[in-house]
Amino acid sequence: MTGARSADAAHAAVVGTAQGGRRGGALPRATWAWGAAAVLFVLAPLVLGPYAQYVVTMWLIFAIAATGLNIPIGLGNIYSFGHGAFMLVGAYGTAVAMAQWGWAALPAAVLAVLLAGLCGAVIGLPSLRLTGFSLAIVTFAFGHMLFHLVKAFEYTGGPQGVFVPASAAADWLGGRFYYYAVGAVFALALWMANNLAQSRTGRALRVIGASEIVAQSLGVALLRHKIIAFTASALYGAVAGALLAVVTGYVAPETYAPDLSISIFAAVMIGGAGTLLGPVWGALFVVLVPELTQSITGLSLIVYGVLFTLVVTLYPGGLAAAIAALGQRLRRARAVPPPGEAQHGR
Repeated sequence: MTGARSADAAHAAVVGTAQGGRRGGALPRATWAWGAAAVLFVLAPLVLGPYAQYVVTMWLIFAIAATGLNIPIGLGNIYSFGHGAFMLVGAYGTAVAMAQWGWAALPAAVLAVLLAGLCGAVIGLPSLRLTGFSLAIVTFAFGHMLFHLVKAFEYTGGPQGVFVPASAAADWLGGRFYYYAVGAVFALALWMANNLAQSRTGRALRVIGASEIVAQSLGVALLRHKIIAFTASALYGAVAGALLAVVTGYVAPETYAPDLSISIFAAVMIGGAGTLLGPVWGALFVVLVPELTQSITGLSLIVYGVLFTLVVTLYPGGLAAAIAALGQRLRRARAVPPPGEAQHGR
């Protein structure tokens, strides 16, 4: 019975994606909504103050990171607790290249992202033998190791961190440059994630997530696709880390402590793993909760835990599933005619 259920789940994963399921089909059906969101984003600085623009910029940066973690978790059911390490590589690689070597922001970020992608591929190697909790512990240990490494060496600033030189464009255009630049990168990242989910690789990852045994019987290369998932996730995390370093102008080890990986994981699960916009909404909590609870040390992690418990208990599919269910109820309510009209029709 278990094998039959796994086969059914794997078949549903393939068929659901091929038919344009909820993960990949949202973009074409709601082009007008995406256009309206783009216009709203472009015009928002006219009414938003500098601090509000900064908060939105932070939200989009963490949304990029959460979208990257959603690739192994949401598609392949591969759990990782080391995503903060990829953000650390992206941030420190960019900061060191700019501050120590005098590089411009773009080539420094490209170097850091490529280095993080290599780290992701290496971390993906144990995924062939390790799964579930064991693999999650390995990824967490990797992040913990990098966190202490950057604190130990003076070249990376030690415990004090590294100051990142401001770019000429930012000095000229001010805070809005980061706002629009991060928004453009976010849009590109979301588009690429949607394409990946609809691609053959995305379908293969869903089959792996449903049942590795069935995936092997269908000829899916487990190790190759898992390495792809980890590498893509690392690239997203490094991009977010590089953006965070450039926007804040400072990189400190405590910013990329192991707690960061837990926060990004919570964003994916609270928002809705396996959905396109779920991690984006979950990232909003990652940004807002610390802002609202900064007066009490450690309170943000407590709030994450409470939210995670409530969402998983009440809505296992996350906020995205809850919003989708609410939309279906509203559409059904509109489709049902009022009692008076029904009697008149008779």
